[in-house]
Amino acid sequence: MAGGTDSTRIGVAGVWHSIQYHVAGKPLAGVRRQDDNLISREAALRMYTSSAAWLSFAEGDRGSLTPGKLADLAVLDQPYLTMPAKNIHTIKSLLTFVDGRTVHDVGELPAH
Repeated sequence: MAGGTDSTRIGVAGVWHSIQYHVAGKPLAGVRRQDDNLISREAALRMYTSSAAWLSFAEGDRGSLTPGKLADLAVLDQPYLTMPAKNIHTIKSLLTFVDGRTVHDVGELPAH
């Protein structure tokens, strides 16, 4: 299963809003999902990474940080696994690499 939602968050640009919905169950408007319909943070992240790569037949090249795969990654400004679930949508990237090149850098980390 790959990530997505038909909640009111579907029209919001940004994957963190959707991930927050799967974890916390609160749409932008309306009724909260029942607890038995929520998933773990790890499962939500998997839906938007390795599962999405599998769904697009790209699991051999992407979806996990594994030797031989593309190593696109982001350094986040908050700890996704331990921060309050209601704030997941506020996560921002401080530094992003795509195909081994820096494509986004807010300049908050020391240069190497």
